[in-house]
Amino acid sequence: MDSIGLLAYGEMGLPALKGLKKKFDVLWIVTPPKDDGASSLLPVEIFSRKNGIKIYQTNNNKEINDVVKKSKPKAVIIATYNKTIPAETLKLSKFINIHHGDLPRWRGRANINWAIILGRKEIGLAIHQAVAQFDDGPVYKMHLIPITEKDTVATVYNKVNKILENQLGGTVKKILSGELKGVKQIGQATYCCTRLPQDGLIDWQKTSLEIDRLIRAVTKPYPGAFTFFEGKRMIVWTGKIPKNPRIFEGRIPGRVVGLYPDGVEVLSGDSSIIIKNINYENQEKNARDVIKSVKKTLDFPWRHWD
Repeated sequence: MDSIGLLAYGEMGLPALKGLKKKFDVLWIVTPPKDDGASSLLPVEIFSRKNGIKIYQTNNNKEINDVVKKSKPKAVIIATYNKTIPAETLKLSKFINIHHGDLPRWRGRANINWAIILGRKEIGLAIHQAVAQFDDGPVYKMHLIPITEKDTVATVYNKVNKILENQLGGTVKKILSGELKGVKQIGQATYCCTRLPQDGLIDWQKTSLEIDRLIRAVTKPYPGAFTFFEGKRMIVWTGKIPKNPRIFEGRIPGRVVGLYPDGVEVLSGDSSIIIKNINYENQEKNARDVIKSVKKTLDFPWRHWD
């Protein structure tokens, strides 16, 4: 059985490992270094311990170079890593990257988040050769992941992860045997920005559809879309667009216009949206438990920025 290594920094780490272990001897995984002495293990680390797989908690490229050089794996799979891997390390083995994007378009980061925000109906899942230039290597396999109007970033990841667990091992086998040949990327490369927590600010002047997409795109396990209520940050985890909203000819975006058992209706730039599950003052609540009057407005941050 061929031996491989896995860089497992993100949500794909555990399903990728489970998929690879069906076909390969996984020698080691690389996961993020622990901050401030944190002792809790990631799910991929718990699985590795149970199965006798070596864990390296590092983001030091020299350390990774030394591990690959010493262990000589047949391939190294990248299921998210936070640095560019140097060319000298890439020469030591066959590096294969898992990327969310329709390469050569959609290079970069946070692509599932952006796909939901921009209203895409699908996003590519590319298995490609890792080369020195970012996301530029030949593509071995391209899956298309459907995105519905109900999907959140978590449910799209679930679709991706099922494919990885069920198919990644076989795909890598075919790559190493030569059955799958890499196809050079053709066309104009495009990129997505890294997203930061502050990018989740809700602009109530945008349409209800745009706000709904933002909420679904950055909900758990991400930091969440947020607004401000009475000077304090409110994270909005879930919401819904009313089927038959009232029509306001005079509107103030962000104004609360309805209180219901399951949420609070807030005006947007074109209609309204009902916000439901929230985090306020570091407590998980229903918005209805916090907002008790329609004489309230969810503010913009420059009034209360902390």
